[in-house]
Amino acid sequence: MKKLRVIIFDKEPVSRRLLRSSLSYWGCEVVTVQNAADACTALQAGNVDVCILNWEISGLKCLEACQRIRQSELKTQPHIIVLLEKSSRENIRAAYLAGANDYLTKPFRVEEVRSRISAIASKAFQFDSAQSQLQGLDPLECYRRDLAYQAKAQSHL
Repeated sequence: MKKLRVIIFDKEPVSRRLLRSSLSYWGCEVVTVQNAADACTALQAGNVDVCILNWEISGLKCLEACQRIRQSELKTQPHIIVLLEKSSRENIRAAYLAGANDYLTKPFRVEEVRSRISAIASKAFQFDSAQSQLQGLDPLECYRRDLAYQAKAQSHL
């Protein structure tokens, strides 16, 4: 599996430590930040695969952070998981509209985090595998395969 790079942006030290130790144990490269400036610096510095954001972030709202991440010109966009205190429909909807990919409700279970991270790692591995297969192909062949894939996707709609 691909070693995921994860940024944790959480105001609560206990939650931050639990996430950091669990993710590190599972083989992820983890960076924890406590303010928006550090998060932006970490995102710009390298390819981040996953960004875990607390709903209540000091100095910057979670929704603003999601929007900024989605609007920035990063090489690859991270998978954003929002940590919610309450899983109200309004908060979940707002998080998705701002650009979040997923959410967890606090207190979260470590097994939930692990299943989400495993799914992300699996997708990243599949993407990297497909990319490496396509690098040796003629550009015209890549275009033909893309058209065939799009036609197959359209037939399932």
